[in-house]
Amino acid sequence: MKTAGDTDLMIRNLAGEAGAGQARSSPSFESTLLLATILSLACAIALVFATFGFQPELQATLVSAPFHHKIVSMLTLAGGGIFVVRYAGKPGSGALALATVLPGLALLLIGAISDTSGFPLMGRSDISVPSCVTAMVLLSLAPLALIIGVLKTGVTTRPAMAGATAGVLAGALGAAAYAFVCKNDGGLFVAVWYSVAIAIVMGFGALVGRRVLAW
Repeated sequence: MKTAGDTDLMIRNLAGEAGAGQARSSPSFESTLLLATILSLACAIALVFATFGFQPELQATLVSAPFHHKIVSMLTLAGGGIFVVRYAGKPGSGALALATVLPGLALLLIGAISDTSGFPLMGRSDISVPSCVTAMVLLSLAPLALIIGVLKTGVTTRPAMAGATAGVLAGALGAAAYAFVCKNDGGLFVAVWYSVAIAIVMGFGALVGRRVLAW
């Protein structure tokens, strides 16, 4: 009787053989994932400006420290997300890839601890939290679809986990795009509610991945 370890080893060997046979005729999993990530971010940013328009204060926003914190935190988290998606889509990739999301989380934590903005946790208005979280989740849906599409070209042994990693990456990209128009600059607000939005996308990704990535 084959053990779980034997099954995983067989999957890795099959994945390696498939990859060797396709190397000359198709792009690698990594290059496809990177391209999908870039396209996802570009599409999310374009959708932000198509929906919210170009704000009069955009130029000032782009040079402000709160914007830099938001965008750097989210892009750092997305960078880690690329590695965890690669780990989920290629059996045998180092499990240490899961630690690559820690720098992004650390930046959010530092922002929350050092927050001197005076902005409340619930934002500047009564609808700050629901509107911001909803916008970030919606902006993440197209990136999530693209990234799960890339995962379908890989070999995912844990579909739900793979979908969840796609959700982390997609959620960070959607949040990075929303940072261009977000008016809630408090470090605590960003750490809590941006993380909540990403967690929602991660959960949705897990549900979708369980169905779409199973084989």
